[in-house]
Amino acid sequence: MDDHELTWYMHELLMHGWGASRDFEALQAALADQEIRQTRIVWFHLTSFLSHAAMISKYLCPINPRGVKQTRMNALRSKLGVDDSSDILPRDARDNVEHFDERIDNWIGQEGQTILELVLDDRSGYRYLGADQKRIKRVLLEEEMIFISEKRDGSKLELALQPLADEARRIADQAGKWVENESPYHFIYPQRGS
Repeated sequence: MDDHELTWYMHELLMHGWGASRDFEALQAALADQEIRQTRIVWFHLTSFLSHAAMISKYLCPINPRGVKQTRMNALRSKLGVDDSSDILPRDARDNVEHFDERIDNWIGQEGQTILELVLDDRSGYRYLGADQKRIKRVLLEEEMIFISEKRDGSKLELALQPLADEARRIADQAGKWVENESPYHFIYPQRGS
């Protein structure tokens, strides 16, 4: 894969990395604002953050990597310094976003279930509510920045958001440096905060 071809992917990784960073910052700002802390705005930013992280994961860890997918995966990981221990690679975030409809399908027609969607200060509130025995749509433990939801089989998913945000930012920074220094096509990008 030559630099011309890699440029296409690097631009996408740069965009999704910046998008993840901006939505993570917006999520933190929404959590700090008591007026909107328990509103859909929090879930809007969280879902958008997870969607951007999921797209990065797709480029770096495709399903059934063969042919061009394998070549792309290997080239991008090499250029960006991504190894198998990267927090962006597990499919938990991307499965949660992409298959959320299946979670809702699981809840339809089931009587008497409590489905939680709320922000809690910490894990003690989660335990107090007996949340492990309830269906979880979306719960955020703010102190730990842990997102809790369900997997397709109904088991609980706990996702640490800070390491995911850090890795998305690092990948965006690396992709930006590559575009600036290695790409045959030099485009002007705004800085992350712009």
